[in-house]
Amino acid sequence: AAFQAFITETAWGSVWARPDMDRRTRSLITISILAALGRVGELEMHLRASKNVGVDPNEIAEALLHVAVYAGVPAAHSAFQVAKDVLEGDQ
Repeated sequence: AAFQAFITETAWGSVWARPDMDRRTRSLITISILAALGRVGELEMHLRASKNVGVDPNEIAEALLHVAVYAGVPAAHSAFQVAKDVLEGDQ
């Protein structure tokens, strides 16, 4: 319960609510970071949520190409597979 409160207050209450960046951009950044770190469970969740803030699948692909260049091809390859599974599964 304390950890959930921490996440809610810190991530959703503070960082995601800041006024100088829209949620769509934050979503793409979050997807990129999670892909680079190989955090598959969180990546799946944020991929599903990304459509709620107007992220297009083509934008996700572009973000993952950046992951390939800056964080490595294996991380991006894995993330592309997760994105394919999640996004095609939601159709």
